[in-house]
Amino acid sequence: MFFIKSDISPYIKLNRIEFVVTHQCSGKCKHCSVGEELNQKSPFRHINAEKATEAIEKLSQLFDIKSVMTFGGEPLLYPEVVCAIHAKAAE
Repeated sequence: MFFIKSDISPYIKLNRIEFVVTHQCSGKCKHCSVGEELNQKSPFRHINAEKATEAIEKLSQLFDIKSVMTFGGEPLLYPEVVCAIHAKAAE
């Protein structure tokens, strides 16, 4: 589904997009944002780079996006996904 600007509430002021790239990590940080989901057996390994870049494209047409961030586990276990996201954001 794709929205047009007139469909968006004037009260929504989106200016940042954050992606949790993966729940996988080689560290054991106490402050981890993924918490107990970290390194669990799951079919989920990482987000789909194509879908993430498509989301950036669509959201940036609707909002004045100032920041795109990638988190995880350890997102750089999947550098191709992180690079695709940040390359699209730089556009």
